[in-house]
Amino acid sequence: MLSEIQDQIDGAAEEADLLQQYANYLDDAAKTQDDNYKLLVLDDNLQMWVSIEASAKSQHNDMPQNIKDNLCKLSKYVEQVTLSKGVNMTENYFHSLAEINRQISQGLMESVNANLAQQEAYYLAKTGLDMIQARSKKDNTALVEAMDCNQQLWVMIKTLMKSGKTKLPQETRDNLIKLADYVAGNTIKLGQNLDNLDDKLLNSLVSINRNIAEGLIGHR
Repeated sequence: MLSEIQDQIDGAAEEADLLQQYANYLDDAAKTQDDNYKLLVLDDNLQMWVSIEASAKSQHNDMPQNIKDNLCKLSKYVEQVTLSKGVNMTENYFHSLAEINRQISQGLMESVNANLAQQEAYYLAKTGLDMIQARSKKDNTALVEAMDCNQQLWVMIKTLMKSGKTKLPQETRDNLIKLADYVAGNTIKLGQNLDNLDDKLLNSLVSINRNIAEGLIGHR
């Protein structure tokens, strides 16, 4: 599950960067008299949008349906303008295609971040519950598995906070990094003494998950 979240972040970031990149190329193409360059940029931009449309139509794409529908409509618009106008399109058309790319790039990351927050909240709450249930059943095997999963989740959160792929304020990112370090250190401490487990410390990890999950849901 954690790898799927990370793949989603990385994939969206790459797509957003590509959209921004081609927006810049389209702006450059609007100013040049080189028809070969214009053709190359228009063709690459169109292929990118064909790929975006195919992704939006994929059954594996879990974006909201209205967003997928809008992406498909935009893809058809880009295709219609590109094929009907070609290298003879005016500067305004080049800039309009560039602006579409920029807006979708920004919207893509906002959508993914909102969905990511929801998923993170779910997994934080779930791993906290898994730890409590394993402890109440005195199932050390399940407890170790739950703590390991929780630690992996916090490693991923720390990596995301350090990556710059989130628009959270720096103070919030710094606090989440500190929490991730706290979770890592105390998870190791708990794992070293399972037979005489510090329930107060375990409950603190669960409480952290619950509070951060509530915060993520409240700020979607």
